[in-house]
Amino acid sequence: MTRRILTYDPRSLHAVTIELSFSGSLEFLDARKSLHNVIAYRRRQSRWWRSVGLWAWWNGSGLHGLVELGSITATEFGSALRHHGDVRLRPSAIETVRTEVYRAAQSVSPPRLSDAAGRYQSVKIAIQPLTMRKLPDPLIYDRMVDPMPALF
Repeated sequence: MTRRILTYDPRSLHAVTIELSFSGSLEFLDARKSLHNVIAYRRRQSRWWRSVGLWAWWNGSGLHGLVELGSITATEFGSALRHHGDVRLRPSAIETVRTEVYRAAQSVSPPRLSDAAGRYQSVKIAIQPLTMRKLPDPLIYDRMVDPMPALF
């Protein structure tokens, strides 16, 4: 997960905690869809949200993880997700990504993992930043190539 986060070249990385008001796994699935929809809606409204990424784990009381804010501010992120729960952000250095991911993943209690297949997949949310692929430059040859000779 750390390598995946670092491939997006994070510029404004923050540790995030979102305190949610439910405790069941079915409610988490609905909240995960809802969080994804909020970010997708914001991305359609503003191009600045396209660089936002969220990687978090649900521990039964809230989400803990990392968020790449990209071009938006922490206040914008918090106000967009305020109806999901209390959002707390703290700046995180790129050098500490591995420890932050480890800390967030370890916040998940073992009973939550025992009933689910795929280890952390059922308690994880991962919303990747949208990256624009740069098209390769066309190859332009500046020399003439002779045609193949005809063999008779």
